[in-house]
Amino acid sequence: MMQLNEKYNREDFLDFLINHFLTDFEKDVRPVNPKGLTIINNASYLGQSKSLDLHIFELSYSESHANKRVALAMDGFRIMQSTATFNALVVFNPQNKNKWRLSLMTASPEKNEKGGVSVHLSNPRRFSFELGENTKINTPFNFLIKKGGISDIEDLKKRFSIEVVNKEFYAQISELFTELVGGTRGEGRNQRKYSGIIALPSVPRESRENHEFAVRLIGRLIFCWFLREKKSASDLPLISKEILSLEASNHNPDYYHSILEPLFFEVLNKPFKLRVEEYRNSLFEKTPYLNGGLFTPRTWDYYDSKLRYILNIPDEWIRKLFEVLELYNFTVDENTSVDIDLSIDPEMLGRIFENLLAEINPETGETARKATGSYYTPRTIVDYMVDESLIQYLKDKTSMDEDKLRVLVSYDLNDDEGYPLKADEKDKVIESLSKITILDPACGSGA
Repeated sequence: MMQLNEKYNREDFLDFLINHFLTDFEKDVRPVNPKGLTIINNASYLGQSKSLDLHIFELSYSESHANKRVALAMDGFRIMQSTATFNALVVFNPQNKNKWRLSLMTASPEKNEKGGVSVHLSNPRRFSFELGENTKINTPFNFLIKKGGISDIEDLKKRFSIEVVNKEFYAQISELFTELVGGTRGEGRNQRKYSGIIALPSVPRESRENHEFAVRLIGRLIFCWFLREKKSASDLPLISKEILSLEASNHNPDYYHSILEPLFFEVLNKPFKLRVEEYRNSLFEKTPYLNGGLFTPRTWDYYDSKLRYILNIPDEWIRKLFEVLELYNFTVDENTSVDIDLSIDPEMLGRIFENLLAEINPETGETARKATGSYYTPRTIVDYMVDESLIQYLKDKTSMDEDKLRVLVSYDLNDDEGYPLKADEKDKVIESLSKITILDPACGSGA
C-alpha cells in the first residue's frame, strides 16, 4: 500500500491505483513530450481509467520551482491540452525533495465555430493534496484511502473538494465553540447538548459578550496556528511549536494564563523594546510584534483586571482544539481560483469568524456581524473584481484593445494568436503594472 507520508515511489503509486483506487485502471507508462512547458522538465503518462474518462500523469521538476504553484499548474494544463485530456490525476514530484503533490486537474473543452470540440481548455482547476515526509495526512488518508475505491467521476471530484475539507474542519471547530459557550449541535438522535464551560465574570453565560469572547479566542488561536507556518527572514517560524502545539499545552499547566495571555497581549501586541524583561529573553524572544488590533486586550479579555484569573479556559478544552488543528495541514500559500491546495489556508479565518458570529443567534449574531463588518466575500467574486479592475486600469493606461487584456489576465488555455501582444504593448503593460496602487478598504482578515 502506498504510504502517504513517504517520498513518492512510482511502483507503489501504480499499485495503489490498480488495487485500491481505480477499478479499471489500465497501466500504460510512456514519456510525454509536449511543447511550451516553462517548469516541468520530465513528463510521463502512466495510464487511464476509461470509465472515468481519467488520465494519469507523473511530472517532475527542479526543487527550486516547488513554490511556483500556478506556473506548475499551467504546465500541467498544457500537457492535458496537448493530449486532449479533460480530467487528469497528476503526480507533481520535485526532484531531490521528499514532499510531493497528488492533484486532480479538470478543464472544460471549448466548442469551435462548427460546433465540434476543440483542444482548447477553459475553466482549468487543480485540486491538490500535499504528501510525503513531515506532512499531515489525516485528510488525504480519509479521502483517498479510508473511503476505498472510486465509484464515478463525481465521487473522485468530491474526494478532492476544498468545500468538503472546509466543511469538515468547520464542523469540528463549531462543535468546540458550542462546547465552550453552551448550546446544542446536531438533530434528532445525533443532537448533543453542552452546558458550557466558560462564563465571563459578572456576565450571563448566554450573553453576547461571552459568545464574542469565544469567537475572538478561537480566531486568535487559529491565526497563531498560521504564524507557526510563516517563516521569518532567518527561516524561523514566527511562533515556535515550543509555544504553540499540543505538546506545549501538555507541558504548561494553566496554559491560557501561562502561555496564551503573554503571547497575545505582551508579545504579539508589543514591540520588542516595550516588552517587560520577562518576555525579551525567554521562550518568546524570537516572536515578532504584529502591527494590528487582533491582540489588543479588550474589556472582556480581563487582562488588566483584578478578575484576570477568574477567567478560566480549561486546559482540557484547549487540548481538544489543538488535537483538531494538529490533524490538518495549514498553509500560508493562499489558494487561487485555478490552483487549490486541500489544506487550511488564511481564507478560513474569515469563514470561521463570520460563521461563528452568525451562529450565536439570529439577532445578536447579525448585530455582531454588522458591527464588525464580518461578511465573507467568496474567492470567485474577489477574482472577478480584481480582473475587472486590472483590465480597466490597463485599458486606461495603455489604450490597448480590451480583448487582448482579457486574454492576458485569463487562466484559460486559449490560443492567443488572435490577440498577440506587440513588443511595445508588453512594455506598456509592464510599466503600468509597476506603477499600480491597489487599496481594498474592507480587507477583513487580510486573506
